[in-house]
Amino acid sequence: MLWRSDGPPLRVQIARERHVLARIADGHPLPEVLEELLADIELSAKSGMRTSILEVCPDTRQLCHLAGPSLPEAYKAAIDGVEIGEGIGSCGTAIHRGTPVYVSDIGADPLWPSVYRSAALAHDLRACWSTPIKGMDGATLGSFAVYYDAPRSPMPRDLEAISGITLTVALAIERHRADVALRQAREELSALKAERELPGG
Repeated sequence: MLWRSDGPPLRVQIARERHVLARIADGHPLPEVLEELLADIELSAKSGMRTSILEVCPDTRQLCHLAGPSLPEAYKAAIDGVEIGEGIGSCGTAIHRGTPVYVSDIGADPLWPSVYRSAALAHDLRACWSTPIKGMDGATLGSFAVYYDAPRSPMPRDLEAISGITLTVALAIERHRADVALRQAREELSALKAERELPGG
């Protein structure tokens, strides 16, 4: 396994989920919570890796950068707003297909167009494994990506760990969206009540 845990995998995952959801319930911004989550995962890795979360933007159907604590700022800017489609890197392709895409060597893989390949290789990103993040209703919320500075293919234990992390991220995104929707509904109700209480209302 490429990242360590401090106990049985299920127990670690449950503890991680509780912590993340508690942070969101306390009002911490979603990007901040996810940055902390990914930074913790990277810190516990046995071998160096970088991680990233891209969110599907509902209005544009593009992938917007959400978290990536150790990715270079220039690379994050290059992939922010990437289109969803076949042959648009690991993440764009994974979202399009609805299934994980494991690119072991970015420099030689046809799924990476030259503009994104050049950006990745310029920052020593050679492998990228991307997994769609899916909500409870099956809708795709975004992608979780793992990068390495050398060509690399995932092992079965890696896939198990990635599955747990994508589930935690999905729960976080859905909880955040539910909290935002509830807050907006309350604000609209409060505004409506205030309007009715005005003289002549």
